[in-house]
Amino acid sequence: MLRVNVTFPSGSGETLSLPEHSKVGDLKLLAQETFKKGFLKLVTVGGNVLTNLTDSLQAAGVQDGEVLTAMVQEIRLASAASAFVSWCCGGNQVVTWGDPDYVVDCAVPDLPWNVQQIQATSHAFAAILADGSVVAWGDRKDGGDCSAVQDQLRNVQQIQATDHAFAAILADGSVVAWGPPDSGGICSAVQDQLRNVQQIQAAADPGCR
Repeated sequence: MLRVNVTFPSGSGETLSLPEHSKVGDLKLLAQETFKKGFLKLVTVGGNVLTNLTDSLQAAGVQDGEVLTAMVQEIRLASAASAFVSWCCGGNQVVTWGDPDYVVDCAVPDLPWNVQQIQATSHAFAAILADGSVVAWGDRKDGGDCSAVQDQLRNVQQIQATDHAFAAILADGSVVAWGPPDSGGICSAVQDQLRNVQQIQAAADPGCR
């Protein structure tokens, strides 16, 4: 058996025991059940967050007697016209619910998330991942497909949405938009002026400003 001391920043905690072949997900689930707290983030003494639930504890560097800190993650919400999505910053699970028609349209892709931010148009969502890339899903007509600008969506810092389109600020202060042109999904006419951008706000339609 592998014994892992899981503590909270307050100092309270317990030593958990599980088979040596267990995965990170097994440890996280055991910690959630033991402490009766969901959405826990486990952090090593060195500051590494155990995010890949399919890794074995050995592969993640967790040894017998290891001390981990458990952080309770804040649940965040974003809403489309008839659907919601919830996630935790840095978490690996995204949950969508609402009108069955829109939930089907907005089915979450099967991807390693580590989500930092999610924004929504009327019927689509877009998420910034930890590596600065973006994943969009939902109705293509409402920004649910960002494949046309996928190569440009690197080091994304912030996303803003109109009713039908998205705009993203990159680390260099430039802006990338996608979605219907008449809803702000194309900002090529002012692209040369979009330098050192710090923040974007959106009107109902259009929204690339």
